[in-house]
Amino acid sequence: MKKGIDYFPLDVDFFEDEKIQFIGAKFGAKGEVCAIRLLTRIYRNGYFLAWDEDAAYLFAKVVGKEFSYCLVRDIVHELVRRGFFDETILNSFRILTSRGIQERYFKACERRKVVEVDERYLLVNPGDFKNLKVRRAYSSAPSSSKCQHDESILGENVYISPKNADILQQSKVKESKVKNKQQLYINLNMEEAIKVYQDNIHPITSSIEKDKLVDLIKTHGTEHVQQAIEEAVIHNARNLKYITAVLEAWQAKGYQLANKQNPKVITSDDSEKSQSYIEFMERRKAHKAAQKGGQMGHADRRSDELHQGSARGDIRDTNTADGPREIKKILEDI
Repeated sequence: MKKGIDYFPLDVDFFEDEKIQFIGAKFGAKGEVCAIRLLTRIYRNGYFLAWDEDAAYLFAKVVGKEFSYCLVRDIVHELVRRGFFDETILNSFRILTSRGIQERYFKACERRKVVEVDERYLLVNPGDFKNLKVRRAYSSAPSSSKCQHDESILGENVYISPKNADILQQSKVKESKVKNKQQLYINLNMEEAIKVYQDNIHPITSSIEKDKLVDLIKTHGTEHVQQAIEEAVIHNARNLKYITAVLEAWQAKGYQLANKQNPKVITSDDSEKSQSYIEFMERRKAHKAAQKGGQMGHADRRSDELHQGSARGDIRDTNTADGPREIKKILEDI
């Protein structure tokens, strides 16, 4: 599984940052280039970079001839001193990272299903990101004594009260089941809304359109989205742009228009049509019949006018030889 990212956001005010300005003042453009190259190396690996003497030598070789080991070492030391990298994490585990780096990386990976992270290196709250999987197993690191100490403390805390540990485990299992049920319910409602969209608007052919529809469902809820789909069908505006405009208008008014109109929720279940769906289809048929009736009424009125005109022509032309022939021609045209 890929850990790094292909690109990362570089703030337009990057060189205006006081930390980078100090680096530029002390090392010139080489210091700024070195900072950016370190960021690219970090994000290629994930959210941190192992850093020791060997790593500094290899980095200096890759960057270019103008960057010596001593220069790279001094630049990194100044970046750490200025707070560009976290000093505590570097001294404890010999890695380069920071809170800002981690926030940008985890946000860039929010669409991934699972992102494994090492608990020791975290500088952010894992609860702020839904897909983080905290790994508590300790790997070999320079600060092995600290790791062993942490493991011993963890073991003592667990074995002080086995009952509490069991209760905690059971509560976590129950909480996990509840969350799974809630997520399943949300997924089913979302799939239902997507099915309604495909049945009444048009089949989804691109992932971009599906992502936009999913965002609408998350923002406005499945019920309002289905109501907006009904509005689009009634007004013969079968496109996502119209549905989005309807939802934004309802949201601006606190969904008062949606509640006032009291539209019925559509269902895509073909085996058991709900009453709301049947009522919606009846209204749709009545709307089409009214349009068709208007066209037929116009045709009937035109036919009556022609009949009346032919009758008047019959009266005018009864005494002429061409009268019957003219009436026959009018009737054929009709």
